[in-house]
Amino acid sequence: MITIINELNDNDENNNIKTKLKTNLEITPLGYSESTRKKDGITYFGYEKNKDDIDIIINPIEEENIDDKFLGKHFQIKFNPEDLNYYLKDLGHGYGTFIRINDWVEIKNNLLLNIGENYLIFSLVNEENDDNVLNIKLFSVSNGQNVLNFKKENSPITIGRKPENDIYLEDNMLSRVHCTINFKDNKWFLIDGCINNENGSDTIKKSTNGSWIYAFEDTLIYNKMCFKASHYLFECNLIDISSNNNSFSNKKIDLNLL
Repeated sequence: MITIINELNDNDENNNIKTKLKTNLEITPLGYSESTRKKDGITYFGYEKNKDDIDIIINPIEEENIDDKFLGKHFQIKFNPEDLNYYLKDLGHGYGTFIRINDWVEIKNNLLLNIGENYLIFSLVNEENDDNVLNIKLFSVSNGQNVLNFKKENSPITIGRKPENDIYLEDNMLSRVHCTINFKDNKWFLIDGCINNENGSDTIKKSTNGSWIYAFEDTLIYNKMCFKASHYLFECNLIDISSNNNSFSNKKIDLNLL
């Protein structure tokens, strides 16, 4: 079961996100409990007027003159009865669904990273005599568009607002070293923050505002997973409900709207 808790106060003058989400929206392995759709184990979040195929409406800040790209299903949470887990996936409408990096993430083709006001698309390039080239397409408000290539000999690769970084981005929303790329075990990996070596062991100092990857495929929801969609920020808390004999799953999720 998933419970969504709305912690925003519409009367707060300092709150620029106006939400109409109810508190305690219950999502079970069958789907949203109050949905009028057929219970199929999928809960759809999105915005579309006069449509009944979205379970939970995500309201934009301004509801007048809404761009067509905002209409439709933004993302889904799906329960898998085979492994008894919940999965998150973006559905291509709105501003995208991005998951905050909490650990090392393997870089795969077309991985999309959002940091501050910058977007980076990664691809793995096979060049003659070298199949470990990392291609990065950069789209930045301050730095414009650029294409960069790195070889395994360049690892580790740092990204941030400090000029000494391998990829320097002039963005005050970024930390001095915002994220780090490493080549290990013949693969490329990405981590939020910078790597510090203390007493012979590596420690990670995380960035202030986080590094976010696009949920382009079904992504396992884990405890404390944080993701953002549209103007909303969510945190997932897995709760053990193994004592509930009527449940398909042994866990529920408290999905907190921050």
